[in-house]
Amino acid sequence: MKVAILVKEFPPNVIGGTETQTKRMARELARADHNVTVYTKAYPDTPDDSTLPYDVVRVPNWRISPFISTLTFVFAATLLLIRDADDYALLQCMMIYPNGFVGQVVNRVRGLPYFAWIRGGDYYFMKDTPGKRWSIDRVLRDTLVLVQTERIARDVRTEFSETTLEVLGNGVDIPEGTADGDKLVFVGRLKEQKGVHVLLHALEGHDEELLVVGDGPERERLEALANRLNVNAEFVGEVDPDDVADYLREGKAFVLPSIRGEGLPNAVLEAMAIGLPVVVTDTGGVADAVIDSETGFVVDPDDVDALEQSISRLTNYPKMRIRMGDAAREWVIKNHSWQNIVGNLETVYRCVAE
Repeated sequence: MKVAILVKEFPPNVIGGTETQTKRMARELARADHNVTVYTKAYPDTPDDSTLPYDVVRVPNWRISPFISTLTFVFAATLLLIRDADDYALLQCMMIYPNGFVGQVVNRVRGLPYFAWIRGGDYYFMKDTPGKRWSIDRVLRDTLVLVQTERIARDVRTEFSETTLEVLGNGVDIPEGTADGDKLVFVGRLKEQKGVHVLLHALEGHDEELLVVGDGPERERLEALANRLNVNAEFVGEVDPDDVADYLREGKAFVLPSIRGEGLPNAVLEAMAIGLPVVVTDTGGVADAVIDSETGFVVDPDDVDALEQSISRLTNYPKMRIRMGDAAREWVIKNHSWQNIVGNLETVYRCVAE
């Protein structure tokens, strides 16, 4: 099937969960003999995309400010997809805002079937802004919308009753072998809602080594906090998504202490796929990926004591930790292998295209 995928940002210029998932999804769809074209922002320093197994259309935008860049991207992407609509069977919009709005306009003008995929922050951080809420509501009323977990589906239905939702999670590469390290690992963007400051407070007074993989606006403040609390934390900065597994192999457990706004983070699934038990917070769709006390522990957001206790249980009881890690890997293989995800996505394609 000839599929267009619209995503605002794309590697290597922006490396986030949605961007990395879209890149790997396009790769897997191409392997399954789909003809895929990704529409995404143009950057002046973007490497050549011609070696990829799918096409990439770099959409022009004015990089005067983030707002102007997004506004001009939306306008230009809409025009390009209106022009190219006859080339595709459907349009897949990664993030309901703003890409779902583009899909709706293109559908109205050219009749190209489309669906949107809520990723997490595009819903939780946007739904309370009047203009963005209006756009989200229009898309939810208009077409099929995918969400990553049942928890996110319930959250959406609580606020928007007229919706057609289906649950389809992220795919993950299953590495050979499992982790055998002795560190706690966090992977993610260093911003306030990821809750790394909560994790640092939970580790105060402990000898555990923490590996922090990722970069962001909070890095300097978090490094200072780690020093002040005397936490043994190594901040390695941003790494290529394909290299994340190398850092996960150094771990004995994975921690994601997010405060709010998560969808289904790639990092959690990647950690579980490599055999790490996980400690996560009950926010967004994260808890749906963890069977509490079987593949890891789920604690309330911003609860330092609960986070500390769960981490201590994993570090103090190695047999339990190994058992949970093995169970986590088995669960991911069963539920989030690319073979399963692509097969389910192909079912969505057939329904939308008809």
